[in-house]
Amino acid sequence: MVNSSNIQNQAIGFYRVQQITELLCISKSTWWLWVQNGRAPKGRKLSPGVTVWNRADIHALIENPPGEASHGGPDSPEAA
Repeated sequence: MVNSSNIQNQAIGFYRVQQITELLCISKSTWWLWVQNGRAPKGRKLSPGVTVWNRADIHALIENPPGEASHGGPDSPEAA
């Protein structure tokens, strides 16, 4: 049985780039490209070298990823 308080606690707080890329199994450059293209949410800049993302936003992205064709990959209509 899943403890609902554990799920809620996972969505409280912030992730940094390293944590997000490990969760999604992608590179940092891919993450930044997704942010730039609007496929991923924009983060909050805490200082010149530190950007964070709301955990709830990242978990929502994981649960409902945007369509693969929306990122301009090789199979998307834009690539033709």
